[in-house]
Amino acid sequence: MRIIPIGGKYESKIYVIDGEKLIFKLDCMCGDFVFRRKKKIGELADVKYFAEPCKHLKPFVKRLIEQGYKLKKPKEMIGADKLTMKLRKRLKDRAGFKCENPGCHETENLEVHRMTRGSVGGKYNMTNCVVLCAECHKLRHFHEFK
Repeated sequence: MRIIPIGGKYESKIYVIDGEKLIFKLDCMCGDFVFRRKKKIGELADVKYFAEPCKHLKPFVKRLIEQGYKLKKPKEMIGADKLTMKLRKRLKDRAGFKCENPGCHETENLEVHRMTRGSVGGKYNMTNCVVLCAECHKLRHFHEFK
């Protein structure tokens, strides 16, 4: 794997696998990219596996595509469209019946939050969901839409 650093104020990078002519991963710290990034359980991720680059990466990705490279497509997420009681219990068991937001250990008013929203293909499963208290859940949505 080769990393192509893109200069500028956003510390952008493109990860490619030259032998397969594959654009494997995109990384940019701009607001557009950060807003749409996927999140890991309990923390914000700074890397996004996404098929649509931000405006800072678009010209570089376009040049790579002209050279025969292809963007890696994210795998389709597996899971349910509705949260089941069984999955809710498994998630709360995994969380130790506490909020999974770092620094918060609230045990009351626990809710399940999907990291990747349903409108963009997010499903209810063990890897896409996190248990949050009502306050942390509200804050997470506030930061998503800010």
